[in-house]
Amino acid sequence: RLESRPVEKFRVDAKAEADLIVIGGWEIPASGRTEDARWFSIVLNRRNATWAYLKGEPFRNIASLELVAVLTAIMLFGKGWECDMSRTVMSLSARTDNLGNTYVLNHFMSCKYPLSIVVMELAVQLKRLGLEMDLKWVPRGQNSEADSLTNSEFMGFDSSKRIIVEFEDLKFEVMDKLMAKAADLDDEIKLAKSSKE
Repeated sequence: RLESRPVEKFRVDAKAEADLIVIGGWEIPASGRTEDARWFSIVLNRRNATWAYLKGEPFRNIASLELVAVLTAIMLFGKGWECDMSRTVMSLSARTDNLGNTYVLNHFMSCKYPLSIVVMELAVQLKRLGLEMDLKWVPRGQNSEADSLTNSEFMGFDSSKRIIVEFEDLKFEVMDKLMAKAADLDDEIKLAKSSKE
């Protein structure tokens, strides 16, 4: 059955401290209890998310990392929400404590790198699943469960419901290629600047 109003399906968060990046999220079950939820907690690093370090410390890309958490939730949880594209598009709601990303997804547009590339990948994944998403802001204090998942605090979550996946094993449609092209362009710009000096 398709919902006429967006129903909250998941909550996510991202953490970027020094070199450490962790994204986490949990699917809201019918019971609303974390013990019944599917969930993930994934570490990103210089090998599987090189783009997150191009501006220096990863916290400078926190909006992109928060949106990557949304994208990952769509990819891991969304298969069960697919609908018949010939009939309608299913609307869903999700929550994050990054207010800026709610504005970005209102227009599905950003000029900032790497956020713009993450937005493109999210658009492709949502279209593939026949989903529309309304990303809502939730105050950090009300997003404590997702925050816990980024801090490796898994109490309250059932370990058997954890979706264990490496970030590099996620099948992105456009993100890997575009991030690689952007990194090449960044190298060219740096080289051009250094040659002028």
